[in-house]
Amino acid sequence: MDSFIRHEFINSRALQYTYYASPPANATANGPALLLLHGFPDQATVWSAVVPFLLQLGLRILIPDLLGYEGTSKPWAPQFFNSKAMADDLADILSRENIATVIPIGHDWGSFLAHRYYLFHPEHVPGIAISTLPLSGPFRTPINMSQIAADREQKYGYPVGGYYTWFASPEAAQLFNGHPESFFSAAYGKDNAMNETFGQPLGMRDWLLSDKRREPQSWVSDPAILESATARFSQSGVFNSPMMWYRAYVENVHLEAEKDLPAELDRVAVPLLHIAASEDPTCPPEYYDDPEVRALFADLTAETLEATHFLPHQKPQEFADIVVRWLEAKNLTAKAA
Repeated sequence: MDSFIRHEFINSRALQYTYYASPPANATANGPALLLLHGFPDQATVWSAVVPFLLQLGLRILIPDLLGYEGTSKPWAPQFFNSKAMADDLADILSRENIATVIPIGHDWGSFLAHRYYLFHPEHVPGIAISTLPLSGPFRTPINMSQIAADREQKYGYPVGGYYTWFASPEAAQLFNGHPESFFSAAYGKDNAMNETFGQPLGMRDWLLSDKRREPQSWVSDPAILESATARFSQSGVFNSPMMWYRAYVENVHLEAEKDLPAELDRVAVPLLHIAASEDPTCPPEYYDDPEVRALFADLTAETLEATHFLPHQKPQEFADIVVRWLEAKNLTAKAA
């Protein structure tokens, strides 16, 4: 991302957004832009190792710090994080760059926002690529996340997404902020510590209360990753705003914006790629084998990489290679005539 230009601006909601843009001169193909959307607890630079393999396509690439992170505003109220408002935030960035057509590419919560950008701006999205997220359709009625997790436990053997409810609690941000090194171990620790922390409703709470530590996985031994994560997680109150993503979901903040969307948007009409991680407790790969889930997509491609969860860090080239092959197979690298 060294050649990318860093931009800061105040958007239509009077929020500051920071994003990184590949130089227009580097784009050779007359195709859509790629919009890379990070998840929790990352930031725009999580895509640094992926970008070199995507630049070969000759497409514009935009990478924002999403709401609550790094150089972008950090509200503490979940209402700021409603899906339509955040999708419109992305639209502001694209308008500023004079980009009309875009392929959103998401990881974790960035996958949720990639899909929601499609829901609110479908005419601008010819395809979507997401990863490590058990995607569902628009909010039509209130959800109960604890019940959803219990239902998933019957299917997958553990309560997928059960951690959302505690993550949405005031205690969560307090413990994350108070135990940054323990959280680092919980997310990146050996023996896939995520199974113990993201795989159980209160696993993260118990881990942080014990201030548990564990040696990181081998792929996290890169000094740049360690230094960046340690510096970010140690900032005062750094987790306060990112946890609003969980609150907005659990507290049905998205319902008001999504309940009256056209019925045809319940099914994604454009090609959609999902990349799963084989050892990811937040989204078991078999989720996308479920006939009820597959019915949500007109053209679903589901791939799996041997990894835990943080694919842009752990498997950047493999991730990018899958995306490139899919874009080319679906003829998404050039604008429609």
